[in-house]
Amino acid sequence: MASETANPRDKLTMATVEDINAKQNISFPGSPSTFLQTLWLFSYSDLPILVFPVTCFGILAALSGPQLTTNPSPNTYSILLRTPLVILFAWLNVLVLEVANQRLPESIIEDRHNKPWRPLPSGRLTPTQARHFLIAIMPVVLAITYTMGVWKETALLYSLDWMYNDLNGADDSFIVRDMLNSVAFAVYHMGALRVACGLHHAPNTTAFIWIAVISGAVFCTVNLQDMKDQEGDAAKGRKTAPLVIGDGPARWNIAGFITIWSLVCVFIWDVNWVGCVLPLAVGSLIAVRVLCLRDRKSDHNTFLMWSAWLLCVYLLPVVKEYMG
Repeated sequence: MASETANPRDKLTMATVEDINAKQNISFPGSPSTFLQTLWLFSYSDLPILVFPVTCFGILAALSGPQLTTNPSPNTYSILLRTPLVILFAWLNVLVLEVANQRLPESIIEDRHNKPWRPLPSGRLTPTQARHFLIAIMPVVLAITYTMGVWKETALLYSLDWMYNDLNGADDSFIVRDMLNSVAFAVYHMGALRVACGLHHAPNTTAFIWIAVISGAVFCTVNLQDMKDQEGDAAKGRKTAPLVIGDGPARWNIAGFITIWSLVCVFIWDVNWVGCVLPLAVGSLIAVRVLCLRDRKSDHNTFLMWSAWLLCVYLLPVVKEYMG
């Protein structure tokens, strides 16, 4: 009975996988340089929007000392020395997320429109090879993060990856998609902060509250990423905010919420004017850009500015600790 009512789109995606697997004679992982380049291409698009912000949050939150951690007098040098470990935690988990996502037939179709340079649409490896690679790296990443003391965060991220990719949590509802993104950001932030704190200190109660606030801001504004990808999302059948409620309403929604959350974050930390300027200025600039500059390149650049806005928000506890 299932075959009689099969969705034509399902047949298309299966045909995509079979076509790639059958027609490409690809050696993976290949040479070390080729393998490293493939890893880079898998994770490249998430470096500025996930790895960089998460790393900055972990380091800055640790530097805020008693504002967000159990460390009353943080040593700046020792915290900065842990930056490579924070980057490694974020990047390894992003790599698992991206391989899990990009191996799917629907994602290959989407990437042919939005990101044709990625490993699968560009023919660097087949979906079957990507699946085998994913099976291999998941226990390795879990083992590495175990030595860092953040294996629980990695295990939770694996569950969120499964919900996002294999259960189509990113496709059927933009509300569910944004919720999964915001929860994932919270887990990434907590993991990054734990790594940055080291084994002798930990996040305090305020850190949990602050991460929850940031996750709320992410939930309300992260659909800015969907403005630039509308063509590929439509081809995949993904129900993103601009495709469901319309491009214009989605833009006004983003502009309003990023302004509101900028004010909320500044109010929470009650910082001086120095701390207020950056988040309010960058948030306002993003609001103006998303409303006035609507071509794909501008949307891409505006989304990169969203990462800069998060960095300005992350600075607030540090400003509070050292400048009042």
